[in-house]
Amino acid sequence: MKPNDGVTLTLDDLLTVSASGSRVANQLSDGWRVGIHQSRKKGRGMEFAEVRPYMIGDDVRNMDWKITARTGKPHTKLYREERDHSVYILLDLSGEMYFGSKGQLKSRMASVVTAAITWHALKNGDKVGGLILSGTQTTIQAPVSHRKGALLWLKQIVNTYNAGLQERPQSSDVTAGLNTLSGMLRPGARLVVISDYYRLSQKDFLMIRYLRKRHEVNLIQVYDALERQVTGDGILGVANTSGTGFLLENEDFRNHYARLASFRQFELERKLCGYAKQLVAFDASKPLAEQL
Repeated sequence: MKPNDGVTLTLDDLLTVSASGSRVANQLSDGWRVGIHQSRKKGRGMEFAEVRPYMIGDDVRNMDWKITARTGKPHTKLYREERDHSVYILLDLSGEMYFGSKGQLKSRMASVVTAAITWHALKNGDKVGGLILSGTQTTIQAPVSHRKGALLWLKQIVNTYNAGLQERPQSSDVTAGLNTLSGMLRPGARLVVISDYYRLSQKDFLMIRYLRKRHEVNLIQVYDALERQVTGDGILGVANTSGTGFLLENEDFRNHYARLASFRQFELERKLCGYAKQLVAFDASKPLAEQL
């Protein structure tokens, strides 16, 4: 296959999207750059911040007795909460992601977006890693802060993607992947979930809500234009897990199809946006650069 045919994916393809990273991040929730700054939240923690006069409600266990004795006025120590400056990406490369009516496969677009976020995180001084779901196969990359580690992470994405081309993977257990990442996330870490979100169960939604209460969670949807609208007239060949068949395309069918697709997307966004700040969507039918 020729390069850039919408199916082929190489490491070079993931290296060339580094310039798109900041523009992808700009479309995500506010505070993307918070990971590179020290937290302003002060409390009991490991990193000393400052000493100030005691105020009603301060924990007496944090009293600075030396300064209190020297000044004759009570003083307390404040600590800066430790933050994990890491970006964790859950990349869904399930069998259903290997679909594309034009442009490129959803799985390829999802891989490209993952690479863009990876390069942006490194540029900001954050660690980056995550988890790739491909059927029953799970690939985990501990967060790294250097280019060599990022290249290994991207090579794993390319290898997993190409393996899916050779043998289409089954549906992945998103809840299991989120559970795995929840054990890795620490305060201050950011989680980015990249999928089409069409197969999420109620357990998946609840797990996202659980993580959202504790971490910064960004949701990126990758979809194909045909999943939202059918164009043209004539006979449309279709297939699903039950078999194959044909549909007659006409105006009534196209309008009905568009209404159903719109309702499905509305319900999806209603559920997801209740658990995360926003849902950012990219159309696999168009180049990423055109959508930024």
